[in-house]
Amino acid sequence: MSAEATTAYETLYRLASKKVEHDLFGTSTLLAQEACQRASLGALAPILWFEIPLTGPPRFDLHVAYSNEGIHEYAPFTPSALDGHGELLNWYASAPREGGGIALAYDVGEGRIEAPAVHVNVNAANAFDAEGFFAHVGRPEAAELYQGFIKRLPQGWRVWYFGVHPGRPGAPVRVDCFVNKDLKRTYAADPAKLEEDFQNIGFAVEGPAVRNVGAEVAASPFGMELQFDLLSNERLGQTVGISAQLPLVPASTARPPWEPGGAAARLMEFAVNSHVADARLQHIPDTMFSKAIQNSTVSQALYCIPLYAKFRVRADKVFDTKIYLQAGRISL
Repeated sequence: MSAEATTAYETLYRLASKKVEHDLFGTSTLLAQEACQRASLGALAPILWFEIPLTGPPRFDLHVAYSNEGIHEYAPFTPSALDGHGELLNWYASAPREGGGIALAYDVGEGRIEAPAVHVNVNAANAFDAEGFFAHVGRPEAAELYQGFIKRLPQGWRVWYFGVHPGRPGAPVRVDCFVNKDLKRTYAADPAKLEEDFQNIGFAVEGPAVRNVGAEVAASPFGMELQFDLLSNERLGQTVGISAQLPLVPASTARPPWEPGGAAARLMEFAVNSHVADARLQHIPDTMFSKAIQNSTVSQALYCIPLYAKFRVRADKVFDTKIYLQAGRISL
């Protein structure tokens, strides 16, 4: 890891975890630092995502993301860059790309960092070269699988990111979609419509869990995100993620929704009642910060805020909830 990347990771982690390391982050900090080192692109600063489950032993997974603009600015890369995905980066930088960049996701909490997931953020782009992406991550056959799936998407769903999980059973292709505001309002008024749309894309809904979770997220003031795994037999995995996207705002603005009666706190009450969150929820506001820094040439801010709350449903059971903390630095 370059000195810049080391300093950035250690600073962001320290500020996010200093009050709550024992309660939220657990003991995998050295493995996470190694993962960040593997994903380092030298002086190009990453955006970090700390993925924290709300039950079980304190632990976290780590996502290391790089922006569209940064990848294009710092290209070309050596083949070993981004944990061996340098050619993928060079392909990405070989043409203008709609979207938000590339990320690696490491299963730090499970002690696995050898085969990270690789995601490309397309931000609902009208067109993206999925065939080129899958070829450069060693899964050329997945392009047809992905294209077949997106043709089934309901009107009002747009792909936000997709990628591969080579280290997981079945090596699934992950596809993440956002729901537009009009359809989200429809789901809030009639959760059965969400169940119908799930069935139309091939996700077998059993019982009311998907409908209940979908209603909670759709009724919130936050964005609605849906996450699926595509298997090699063209079926969908048995797990679906239903997430609320919170706004990317300064920490002072991000905290009030987590206070009693706030919109995020109400979602977390649903998680507690579903037995997929416990008292560690009270520590989430302690991870938030916005800190201005300045040297002789630049003014920046370091930040960390919770940006997603994800509920996962399998076999008509809400079986876990995770909070995704986004940490990084921005120019002022």
